[in-house]
Amino acid sequence: MRPLPAALALLLLLASTSAGAQPGTPAGEAVGEPRAVVLSPAGQGEVPEVRIRPDLLTTLLFGAPLRLARVEVEERERFSRVTVLEDMLALIPSTALGAGKQLRLTVRFVEGTRPASADFLLVVDASRAEPQVNVELRPPVPDACWTQAEAERVMSRQCQAELARMRQRPDGITGLLATGQLDATGITTRELVPGRDFTQRPGEPLKVWKATSYRARDTVALEMEVSNVSTQPWTAAGAVLVGEDGTRRKVLRVWPLEPIAPGAKSQRVVVEAEAPEAQGRFTLLLWQDGEPPSVSLEGVTFP
Repeated sequence: MRPLPAALALLLLLASTSAGAQPGTPAGEAVGEPRAVVLSPAGQGEVPEVRIRPDLLTTLLFGAPLRLARVEVEERERFSRVTVLEDMLALIPSTALGAGKQLRLTVRFVEGTRPASADFLLVVDASRAEPQVNVELRPPVPDACWTQAEAERVMSRQCQAELARMRQRPDGITGLLATGQLDATGITTRELVPGRDFTQRPGEPLKVWKATSYRARDTVALEMEVSNVSTQPWTAAGAVLVGEDGTRRKVLRVWPLEPIAPGAKSQRVVVEAEAPEAQGRFTLLLWQDGEPPSVSLEGVTFP
């Protein structure tokens, strides 16, 4: 007679040990088809649960290309058997584990596998114990999609970090004090009159009727009352503040970013920039997304 493969013989031995440890099958025990757990090469999201029962054999079968390198079981001493093969993990919990107990299982795969590891939550549940769970690997996405998805994940983490910082930053005068923009000199202002204090090129989509410039300790801002005299919506996407010597000041924000409808009157636009030494006259250029600057103010001064 041809001998049984070692892995199959071991599995049958464990199964007989488990069956011999309890004379009957409790009502309600899950039998049916083995459940499949699919792992993503990008890493694990929700930790899957595996239902186990004292003295019942539960096997996790890892399909190609997953190969086990190391297994970590929380409270391993409470298991009668923890047997690790190349692509299979066999568990037999002891009666020391009470109903509802939850234990962390971490499996690590051979070098070069993606993902490198996976976590499972072992839950003691006599009525829904699972004899077998098949662990599969979802096919990797194409490199271009993988790169794009990874870039989006990085951007999402950066946005979440920036949002957390913003939530910790106080608003109002407290915020100005906290960021060092307000000191004993306060905030100074200057009313700017069109034609006298600044000029615009003819034919621009936004007409600036009124402007006020502001200065804090290290920043300046220009508040403008505008009308959209064009036939298309106009949305500010960016701005630059250029000094008489050609130096460009870093613009911190443009507000608001919502479209200004055609014919809209008395809409407010604010541009804030870094300018600790903002002396002399400046040119402000505003543009829409993907377009060259289409709104300009020349000769702007700050208090």
